Amino acid sequence: MRSSVFHLLFLLAFMGCSGTTEVYSPHAKDGILDLRDWDRDRFATVALDGDWEFANSVLTPETFTKDGFISVPGAWNSFTKNGKQHEGEGLGTYKLTVLLDKPVKDLAFQIGDVSTAFKLFLNGKLLIENGKVGNSREGMLPSYKHPIVLIDEESKELKLILQISNFYHITGGLRKSIKLGNTLAVFEEKKRQVALGWVVFGATFFMGLYHLILFLMRRVDKSALWFGLFCIDLSIRGFFTGSVFIYEVTPDSFWVYIHKLDILTFVLALPLFSVFLKAVFPDEKFHYYFNNIFISVSFAFFVIVLALPSTEYMNYIRIFQGFVGLSIVYFFIMISLCIFRRREGAILFAIGSLILFLTTLNDILNQSLIIKAEYLASWGLLAFLFSQTVMLSVRFSNAFVRLEELQKSLEQKVTERTKQLAEAKHIAEEANSLKDTFLSLVTHDLRSPITTVIGILHLIRNDYEQLDDESLLEWVDRAEYTSSQSLEMIATLLDLNRLKSGSFPLDNSLIYVYPEVEGVLAKLLPQAEAKKVRILNEIPDDVKLNVDRTLFSEIFINLVSNSIKFCRENDSIRIGFSNEKNDPEFFVEDTGIGMPKDMIPNLFLTEVKSTRLGTKNESGTGLGLPLVYSIIKAYNGKISVESEEKKGSKFTFSIPRV
Repeated sequence: MRSSVFHLLFLLAFMGCSGTTEVYSPHAKDGILDLRDWDRDRFATVALDGDWEFANSVLTPETFTKDGFISVPGAWNSFTKNGKQHEGEGLGTYKLTVLLDKPVKDLAFQIGDVSTAFKLFLNGKLLIENGKVGNSREGMLPSYKHPIVLIDEESKELKLILQISNFYHITGGLRKSIKLGNTLAVFEEKKRQVALGWVVFGATFFMGLYHLILFLMRRVDKSALWFGLFCIDLSIRGFFTGSVFIYEVTPDSFWVYIHKLDILTFVLALPLFSVFLKAVFPDEKFHYYFNNIFISVSFAFFVIVLALPSTEYMNYIRIFQGFVGLSIVYFFIMISLCIFRRREGAILFAIGSLILFLTTLNDILNQSLIIKAEYLASWGLLAFLFSQTVMLSVRFSNAFVRLEELQKSLEQKVTERTKQLAEAKHIAEEANSLKDTFLSLVTHDLRSPITTVIGILHLIRNDYEQLDDESLLEWVDRAEYTSSQSLEMIATLLDLNRLKSGSFPLDNSLIYVYPEVEGVLAKLLPQAEAKKVRILNEIPDDVKLNVDRTLFSEIFINLVSNSIKFCRENDSIRIGFSNEKNDPEFFVEDTGIGMPKDMIPNLFLTEVKSTRLGTKNESGTGLGLPLVYSIIKAYNGKISVESEEKKGSKFTFSIPRV
């Protein structure tokens, strides 16, 4: 159990560290955002945050006259004109002028959370209307979509006008950032956000379903039931936040109902967690009273959300959010008591709950515009899910240990206590049946990837009569190639992740470099012979280095295979060594097609895909060179690239002597 706790703490630390990346964040002043120093190669997107011009009504680009300035992102509720606050419901027009150093092609906007309908104009031209802007509740149509808007003109000055109407939410205006960036980067960021949402949903939803199945198989322990329902509730809620997937795929006319469902998933989470806590620690009798309070209060707010319009029930939801905050304090007190009383699994439960509570608090503060951050409750749920799964596994393990001890004891007394043995045997058989069922479920989960592959083969078999040999072979080749690429990418990503996190142990030993490189070339010989590429290993026989043998070979595997990929027939590759500087220096030089200069800065970045087809249309994952870079950095080494199109490339790296 102690090892599991350490692993969970490491997960939390890694999640925190992974978010510390360099960000370009200029600030708009007096309605002007100066981006003339924006390095678009280094920072693909930039948030248009700062002080925008604001008018307390809906105005056209031609008639816009500001009433003052307003901070973005944020609500317009506190904006004051003639001593009167704007409040949540109403109309407004935002204006921002963006200055660029030169006209730029292929730019796009990523629109964030706008309450609750808007029109976006650029240089006087309407780009998009999200929902329907109107002067009243009846005349508008709310929308929570986060569209990507392409910029179809080139200009050094981008004048944005954003007309917003809101009669459906207690906070209105430009609540979240608008991002400007290269079109590809904006789409990639959106795609990553959606993909992460699906990953979190899949992990939490199916684990919740898994625990519901466990409950159906063994209904004595109801903790699996409530935990499964809690996981499913929060996994569904993940689609209302972050990528707002459900809002994106449903018509705006359903906004009222979708928003109610959004809030209801939040309201349901509190009683589900409380009931789950009661089932996990049934000996804490005082929690029965608090559990009834949580259920009653949540039911009251559930009815309020169903019965009232959004502008009214959102005021009550703020009260409920405060109640949730007090509930979290209570939960921590109760869990602390469980730890003090040494309840089974209390420490794991406390760690997982702490992560979940903190990420939930982050989401509440983010939703209330108190802080500016990403939604994290889904990730908190994953950490909580992990801790609870370990806790339940420990309970199962302890139960099996106790069962084995009981069986041994019964065997010793079999001759004198036949009746007791029969009863104990019956108990043991039931427990073994439960164990077999549990293992069967786990085995089923492990077989899922294989089932997916079999499903592909079934598709081929069903259409077999319509496919000729060439088409059939092509589909099989594609499936095999895709599977190989996926496996290669997963393995590389795992190595990259472990290297970057510092969890990859370096098994250093003194090796002779020449035979290691020869071993690499033997593996790559078929690839080289297929293109008639000649490879020369010019590293002296006596060169020794204290490194990890596997990782060192991985450097040459990626560099040499990369050179083969971009060599033409009868080209050559040289592998050499230099000892002129303090640290030993190696190089891999080829006479292939080279690469454009603008590709070189991104070769070793995992964030930017630098892969391209080889001379015979060979494809790659784009992760080989970042892996090489990470290995060399793990040894505090250096790597550089020289390349000229049509003449070849040269990769040079050094590793300090240890």
